[in-house]
Amino acid sequence: MSDLHHALEPPTDGAAAVGRARAQRLLVTLLGDYWRAGHAPLPSGGLVAVLTEFDIAPANARATLSRLTQRGVLERTKEGRRTSYRLTESAAQILQRGGRRIFASTDESSWDGRWTLIAFTLPLDDANQRRLLRARLRWLTFSPLYDGTWVTPHDRFDEVREQLSELGVSDAVVLRATDLDLLPGGRARLEAAWRIDELAAGYQSFLERYRDLAWPAAAGEVSPAQALVRRTEMVNDWRALVGEDPDLPAMFLPASFPRAQARAMFLETSAALARPAQQRFEELVQTPDHAADGAKSRLK
Repeated sequence: MSDLHHALEPPTDGAAAVGRARAQRLLVTLLGDYWRAGHAPLPSGGLVAVLTEFDIAPANARATLSRLTQRGVLERTKEGRRTSYRLTESAAQILQRGGRRIFASTDESSWDGRWTLIAFTLPLDDANQRRLLRARLRWLTFSPLYDGTWVTPHDRFDEVREQLSELGVSDAVVLRATDLDLLPGGRARLEAAWRIDELAAGYQSFLERYRDLAWPAAAGEVSPAQALVRRTEMVNDWRALVGEDPDLPAMFLPASFPRAQARAMFLETSAALARPAQQRFEELVQTPDHAADGAKSRLK
């Protein structure tokens, strides 16, 4: 099965690894946000042209298509001499689920007091499955109490059972409860796992990075080329933030926690840029294969 989380993971080390990871994250974000027309395959030349908007060389863009195909995120089709790509069905489903959370407007003040807890065990020699499960639990807002015991203050009962089924994990218990008594050591362990100070710093940095984009976006003063690049980068950064955020109810957060402000700016700005960004994406994906290597748009 393809795993989108693997394609979106941070690089391990080295400038080349950082560049490869950035290109893959960008392309996944682009396809998740702008792929239309009944999910018809998109020509390779067009996808290369899209990535050149982000200063990714054509050769590296084509390597990105190949890597994501090898990972099972993309599937390749050929019609005569024309090569096209589309998201695999499993990758498309993961993006749809992720999009619902990324663009959700959450009421942080309401909480029914119920927790979802999962306890699981995995074979010690299956490091890949362990990594995948942990990544998906993080995305579902779970945090680790202990190595095989994770908890979230949200109703994730059906979602986590779906993820366990997809990964073939059967040795697990999932339950919903209001009576979760965190003794001092357990409470301290969970608060450390939540990393509230780090999250606050991340949201504050997001506000500072994109504050200069909010007003011109709302005023309709961002060109389609700029809208595609800035909106895609913003969605990428926001995905990384929410992927690490357990989305805690307000009662667990300091009053100054900047998530609500950052979310409001993200939703308003991404909505304002959606149409011109979509326009530019659709222009670029029509680029013929033979023209893609020479196409290079420069933002002013």
